Amino acid sequence: MRTWKLSKYTVVFRGISGEGIFHNSFMGALAVVPEAEFEEIEGLLRTELTEDDIQNKALNELCRNGFFVPTHIDEKVFVDNILTKENCNRFFDIVILPHENCNFRCTYCYETHERGRMERSVVEGLKKFVESKSAEYPGIEVRWFGGEPLLAMDLVSELSASFLHSCQKNNVCYRSNITTNGYLLVPETFDSLLKCGVHDFHITLDGPAEAHDKTRKLANGGKTFETIFRNLISVKNREGNNFKVSIRVNFNDDSLALMDGFFNLMSQTFGEDSRFGLYFRPIGKYGGPNDENFEVCDYNAAKLVEVDLGHKYAGYGALDKLVKHSLQSHGQVCYASRASSIVVGSDGTVYKCSVDFENENNKVGKLLPDGRLDLNSYWDLWVSKDFSEHEMCNECPIYPLCQGKYCPKKSIILNKPICPMTISTYSRLIQLATSGKAKFQ
Repeated sequence: MRTWKLSKYTVVFRGISGEGIFHNSFMGALAVVPEAEFEEIEGLLRTELTEDDIQNKALNELCRNGFFVPTHIDEKVFVDNILTKENCNRFFDIVILPHENCNFRCTYCYETHERGRMERSVVEGLKKFVESKSAEYPGIEVRWFGGEPLLAMDLVSELSASFLHSCQKNNVCYRSNITTNGYLLVPETFDSLLKCGVHDFHITLDGPAEAHDKTRKLANGGKTFETIFRNLISVKNREGNNFKVSIRVNFNDDSLALMDGFFNLMSQTFGEDSRFGLYFRPIGKYGGPNDENFEVCDYNAAKLVEVDLGHKYAGYGALDKLVKHSLQSHGQVCYASRASSIVVGSDGTVYKCSVDFENENNKVGKLLPDGRLDLNSYWDLWVSKDFSEHEMCNECPIYPLCQGKYCPKKSIILNKPICPMTISTYSRLIQLATSGKAKFQ
């Protein structure tokens, strides 16, 4: 007789109305069982289910959707094998810094802005590098970053044309997104980026104008909110669904009191437009020169505030797909831990992490003009750590989300995996994802 057991990657919560909320971190699956039905099955969740037990409709549905697994399966081995195969079949991911200077001087910025426009030898090396990788991988993903990448829009266009040609020649997929402060994202530039294959845009607002203009200033000290917002409205007025805009809202203790008015503004402008989504992140101290001059929220408290803001905004407008993605397998794995991911600076320096440019062990090599990577011993620090058997990960029910690779930068320092969230944060995130109000792009 076949039997089933609750998956080690299924977590069960009681909802605020008494319903049972199930999340399986390997499948990325969520299920809500109404209170009356949940009370019928609650006592069976930690037992071995038989074929008679799963005649119950709710248990049958949960078994069929992976919340329970056959008892004879070594689930840890099975899941590790699947996750490994999925990691091996990923796109090659390249973060490119075409210009490392910036037209902004954000108070919390960690970059030095000493390196400027990308050197010509690096441009040619990138073309050759992508040409070779497009023959090895199922796809190429390019993420334009900076500094401010739109300061070198001509290089974005030139490189994109070459990358698209290489991918078309090798019949593989090409994806591209850009992280920009949005100040230079005028309609003509937006049109050019779409032609370059850029269809995902990541733009930051630090809350309403009165908060944003204190932290995200022009290099000459000028205000930026009005121009960015005007550019976002121009994007909204475009027809078509061939792009997505993720608006990252940075917050600290000072800006939290202003969020209600900001929510109203954003919902009235973008709330019914499924191409736009918001997500929230605390302002942090990342090693910049002004770290001692501004306040940030306590880390653990900030993670809870982050989710609570998501709950609150869900009643106003759409949340970004990143919120739900974070609850799926690989959703909390940092790109820097992958052998199929690099960051290329304007001088050809190859990094693993885009938040730690001045750290020597983050400088893992050089991109050569012929398209080859000359990697050094620091590379292995980032990609060789395997925490799958670590005591923190071995029995963790949300291991598939991060696989012990949430922050390799911190793991290198501490020589242990870093958990992506506390139980409280995880619980609230699940509540958000299953909320009837929550809308996702």
